[in-house]
Amino acid sequence: MAIVSALVAVSLLAGAIQDLKENQVSDYTWIPAIAGAALMVYYNMGNHLFLALKLLMIGVILAVGYFFGGGVADIIGLAVTVVDDDSFSPVGTMIIFLVITIPYGVFKKFIRKEEKQTIPLKEFIKRKNVYPVKLFVEGKELKLPKTVDRAYEMFDDLLKQGREAYVEAETGIPAIVPMCIGYIINMMIFFYLGEPFFEKLLGFFVR
Repeated sequence: MAIVSALVAVSLLAGAIQDLKENQVSDYTWIPAIAGAALMVYYNMGNHLFLALKLLMIGVILAVGYFFGGGVADIIGLAVTVVDDDSFSPVGTMIIFLVITIPYGVFKKFIRKEEKQTIPLKEFIKRKNVYPVKLFVEGKELKLPKTVDRAYEMFDDLLKQGREAYVEAETGIPAIVPMCIGYIINMMIFFYLGEPFFEKLLGFFVR
């Protein structure tokens, strides 16, 4: 259903804009995607295999996010890409995601030759689209939490305590941005071709 994909796209687009501008995403951002998920379940009540596959995908994404970390908004964003008529929507979305992010990473490292910067925590908090790699408090390195959100909670506590802290940081774009682009492109390809992008791509190589 186009309405389901559109609702998810609205959430992802709103989340991408917020993350770019404010380095955070409001919980209310996901309301359209939740509505889309409810519609998807309602219109596929008889298709138990389809719903089981979707539930399994969401579970795997959340489990990977829990064990390997990352931004909570990015993990939720990837999870909501499952909400689509395309059974393999996360796969198609992630293929497009990699097509965007890999060249960007190569450009940043080898052409622009960007290097990590060590900056005071107060300055780091004010900057947009910079991400923590290491944390040094009063000359000692502290282990960063797995999720970016927990890391920022730690930063807030350090600032409140007035402790001297520095962050080794690198620039980048929020993962939810190329994820949003990937989902929208995947959705458009699905509606244009009438079949999932991943299946079409697989069929091109396996003949």
